[in-house]
Amino acid sequence: MNKKEIILPMYNWDEVARDSQKIPKGDWFLWLIRAGRGFGKTRTGAESVMKLVEEEGYRNIAIVGKTIDEARKIMVEGHSGIMSTSLAYEGKVRFYPSRNELVWENGAKARLYSGDRPESLRGPQFDLVWTDEFAKYKRGEELWEQILMTLRLGSNPRCIMTTTPRPLQILIELSANAFTHLTRGSTFENKDNLGARFIENMKNRFEGTNLGRQELLGEIVEDNDAMLWKAENIKYKDIKRSELKRIVIGVDPAVTNNENSDETGIIVAGVGKDDKIYVLEDLSGKYRPPQWAKIVAKACEDYQANRVVAEINNGGDLVEEMLRTVSPYIPYSSVRAVKGKTARAEPIALLYESGNVYHIQKFDKLEKQMKNMSHSDEDNNMHDDRVDALVWSLSEIKNKKPSNVSIELI
Repeated sequence: MNKKEIILPMYNWDEVARDSQKIPKGDWFLWLIRAGRGFGKTRTGAESVMKLVEEEGYRNIAIVGKTIDEARKIMVEGHSGIMSTSLAYEGKVRFYPSRNELVWENGAKARLYSGDRPESLRGPQFDLVWTDEFAKYKRGEELWEQILMTLRLGSNPRCIMTTTPRPLQILIELSANAFTHLTRGSTFENKDNLGARFIENMKNRFEGTNLGRQELLGEIVEDNDAMLWKAENIKYKDIKRSELKRIVIGVDPAVTNNENSDETGIIVAGVGKDDKIYVLEDLSGKYRPPQWAKIVAKACEDYQANRVVAEINNGGDLVEEMLRTVSPYIPYSSVRAVKGKTARAEPIALLYESGNVYHIQKFDKLEKQMKNMSHSDEDNNMHDDRVDALVWSLSEIKNKKPSNVSIELI
């Protein structure tokens, strides 16, 4: 008796799946399964892909994990992955590891992609995408934009997103979107398939905590203890220019300008006569080096800034050269980051928590990056240039010489 003959009688997904794990009826574009760990998200995604391929004619599929290695080990070859579910379909799909490709007997094909490399989705087109643990991706918003542009085949292209949530703005927006069918679920719904000791440990350790609400109940906890900035700590208050005693412009420069380039972070901040810090303007954006240099120089003149502080980890001497070309006498300091983003940002987040920082207006893009920033560098988005510029500016104001960087005054 071969492996297939042993496993085939063990389950029929339509019979064993809970209602929340079955493909929704109706007209939906995104099926967002936002649930706690152990809910059965990966099994649901894998089984749903198989049904859509075998029963509804989907033929061009993208399988997106955080990395291609994770996509392979979890989504394809894992205990709950596609190759396990395929046994119930008499092994109608084969996986070719050298090509990172799945091929069905009916001609359908699926390729594996890394969610941390959204640019890899430029070019291909699909009628079905399955992305797993979306909240872990460092460039989730960019990935979603690419997914939208690739789903252009067939009469009813669809995306299945399975994830334990984090308080990311993109997940909040997708959860509320009209084209989304949202399925929420908890770890405990699947307790019959999980060890009793595991369930007991999870309840004892995490029940009633914010982390438990997120990791076990699948809730988006916007003021999660894991995030550096809480929404309630970003406060607003205007100030007259005459009441400012020092103004600093923080710059996190991008040294390239193409579709995949980072933004250049440019944040103007000042300290008032009341010794409170005020964020005055966010001039960040995607610019060529001569463009951002002109923007910084103009802001320096407009605000009569006392100091421009720019990070030189990537640009080196080019940063100063660009600024000096535009404005030879600009009051410039260079800073080089010698610690991770979190270590640099934590003292600034504490300034907000203690009520010492105000924004003079709502800065949507900056504040979105702030609220998405975790205490863990591993979880943080690499594209948070506005926050980096904010940190340089406020560190200079707070300390004159930031304590967690090496600084060279020019």
